[in-house]
Amino acid sequence: MRCFLNIGNTHTQILEVAPGGDCMLRTVPTAVFDPASLPDGAEIAAACVVAEKMDALRARGVRFATPEAASHFVDFSLVDASTLGQDRVANAVCLTKKAILPAVSLDFGTCITAEVVDAQKRFLGGAIFPGRTLTRRALNLYTSKLPFIELADELPPSPGANTADAIRLGTDAAAIDAVAGFLARVEKMLGRRPTVCACGGDRAFFLRAPELAGMKDGGDDFTLRGVELLFS
Repeated sequence: MRCFLNIGNTHTQILEVAPGGDCMLRTVPTAVFDPASLPDGAEIAAACVVAEKMDALRARGVRFATPEAASHFVDFSLVDASTLGQDRVANAVCLTKKAILPAVSLDFGTCITAEVVDAQKRFLGGAIFPGRTLTRRALNLYTSKLPFIELADELPPSPGANTADAIRLGTDAAAIDAVAGFLARVEKMLGRRPTVCACGGDRAFFLRAPELAGMKDGGDDFTLRGVELLFS
């Protein structure tokens, strides 16, 4: 049995692959995920961004998606990869196999992370943005009266006609524009338009944005597939 894990701040994906090739994919809240619940004797590989889970994973002999482990897929020598998140390493690996290079992955989750891989499979860096929920929580936590507003599928009319719509517009439109601006900078740097792959639980909202037209849907398991590619 082999297990591949994508342990994010909010959710953990678990892909179990039986010796015959049968697969089972499940998702659990990271807060309740217990590495001890993984099958005994399984070979386990992971991309993990949650420090609290790391010691228990190491005790299970888990292999991690580090730049060193991925060096035969992606050249990280152009950047300081010493603090590069394992999810971002896995996304870069997946780009080399699933996208026409140069390419950018955009992982829309608690944070929005971007990875850029050029045509020579060199990792050029990326960006980290606050996700839509994170920005809303910041407004709620650090002001005395602004409420927390749940996510919506569409932008409200501009300008927002009430406080809730003003928050939605200010957070969601800002996220779209930040990503669009980053992609414009990457295109200028590369001298050509890269392939852009969207993944993560909040990607559907961004895939509908006209400002991000042409972005491809990388699916729910993009990061997880990067881990699988790395250790298969």
